[in-house]
Amino acid sequence: MSPGRPRDTAIDAAVLDATVAVLRERGWSGFALETVAARAGTTKAAIRRRWPARQRLVIDALATLLASPPAPDNGCTRCDLIQGVGLLTEMLNDRLPPGVLAPLVADCADAELRRHLVDTLVAPTREAALIAVRRAVDRGELRAEVDPDLVVDLLAATVYQRALFGDAPQDARTLVDVLLRGVAVDFERLVWISKQPKELRHRH
Repeated sequence: MSPGRPRDTAIDAAVLDATVAVLRERGWSGFALETVAARAGTTKAAIRRRWPARQRLVIDALATLLASPPAPDNGCTRCDLIQGVGLLTEMLNDRLPPGVLAPLVADCADAELRRHLVDTLVAPTREAALIAVRRAVDRGELRAEVDPDLVVDLLAATVYQRALFGDAPQDARTLVDVLLRGVAVDFERLVWISKQPKELRHRH
C-alpha cells in the first residue's frame, strides 16, 4: 500500500473470517494463504502486505473468536475464580478451531511473535482474572502475602496445558478449590459464601 492510503477494513475482515474458516476445515497442517485469499476474494500478496507473517494472521483471526471479559464480580471469591476458569476453558476448547493452538504456539518461537500471541490471545482474559484475585486479597479473603500474578498463572496453566495437549478440561470447581485451600485465609468460609444467594454475598 502507498504511504497514507487507508487499509480496506472490509478486506481485513474478510481475510480474518476466511482464516478461521480454513483452519476449521483443514486444520493447521492444511492451512494455506492461497486458500484464504481465494475464500476472501483477495490475493496472497494483499494478505502478505497486511500480515507479513502467517502466524500473526492466525493470531489475529483467533482473537476474533475470543472475548475480552469484564472481571467477574459475584461478591464471592470462589465464584469469581470458578467463572473465570470456566470462561477460559470454554474459549480454548469450544471457540477455537481444534488442533490449532498447540502448533501455533510451537511456531511462535520468535520473541516478537510470542509476545504478539500473549498480548492478543492470553492477556485480555488473564487481566480479568487478575483483577478478581487482587480484589480477594484486598478483602482479606486470600493471604496478604499471596502473589496475584502467581495465583492466576497457576489456574491458567492447567487450563492451557489441557487445551494444548488435547486432554479433557479440568473441572473448574475442583481446580479452584485445590488452589484456594492453599491461599485462602478461611477456605470453608469462602465455600459457605459461595452457597449464599448472590444478593446476600456482599454483606459477608
